[in-house]
Amino acid sequence: MADSICPSTAAPGNQPDGAAVARVEKALHRRGAFTEIMGKVLDFCRQRRLLAEVEDEIASYPEFKYVDQSQAAIAFMLVEAGGLARIDLDRDGNPVDPARLASLDEDAADELVQFCALETTPAGVQVAQAHRPEVRLEELFARTPERNDAYRAILRAASEPKSFAEIEALLGKQLSLPSLNGKSGLPLYPSALVAHLEKAGGLVWDEAWSTTPAGASFATSNERSK
Repeated sequence: MADSICPSTAAPGNQPDGAAVARVEKALHRRGAFTEIMGKVLDFCRQRRLLAEVEDEIASYPEFKYVDQSQAAIAFMLVEAGGLARIDLDRDGNPVDPARLASLDEDAADELVQFCALETTPAGVQVAQAHRPEVRLEELFARTPERNDAYRAILRAASEPKSFAEIEALLGKQLSLPSLNGKSGLPLYPSALVAHLEKAGGLVWDEAWSTTPAGASFATSNERSK
C-alpha cells in the first residue's frame, strides 16, 4: 500500500453528536503549536484530498516550521480524533470497499490499496467552522471593545512584518489599558494583545509578526463598521 501508515477510520456521516465534536476540539487544542495547522487542515479537507496534497498544504503553512511532527503525523492525529476520515483508493483512484479489503490477506490488501485520501467529517466541519479566524476575531473584538483600537493598530502595522519591539513602540500610550484583573492594578502589556490576536488567527509568527490574510480582511471590514 502506498500510504500504509494511514490509520483506519469510519467514513464521513451526516450528523455529528456532541461527543464526536468534543473529541475533535480536544485534539485541536491538545498542543497549541498544532492548533492553527489542524484548523486549516480541517478546512482544506472539506473537499477530499490525497494524502500527498495534504502534506504539501501543511508544508506551506508558516506555523509548520515551528513544530516537531511531520505533516502526516499531524493529519493522522485528526484522523484518530474523528475530524478526518481516511478513504483507501485503488490505482485508478476509486474508493476501496472496506468489506472487500477486510476479506483480503495483508499482501493482497497492500496490492489493492495504492493511495490514501482524507476528507473532513461532519464533526470536523463543525469544529473548522467555529475555528475560522473570522469567527474568532469577531469574538475577540466583541469581548473587550476598549482594546479594539489597539488591536486594529497592530493588524494594520503588521501588514509588513514587524518585530515585537516595533509593535510595542507603535502602541505607545495606547497601552494605558487596564488588565482584566481589576485587583492586580497591573497594566495590559503589549505581549497580551499580540497573544490574543495570534490565538484568534489574526497574527502569525514567521520570523517576525505578520497579519494573516484573515486578519487583514477583518481589520478592513471592522474599520468600516466602526
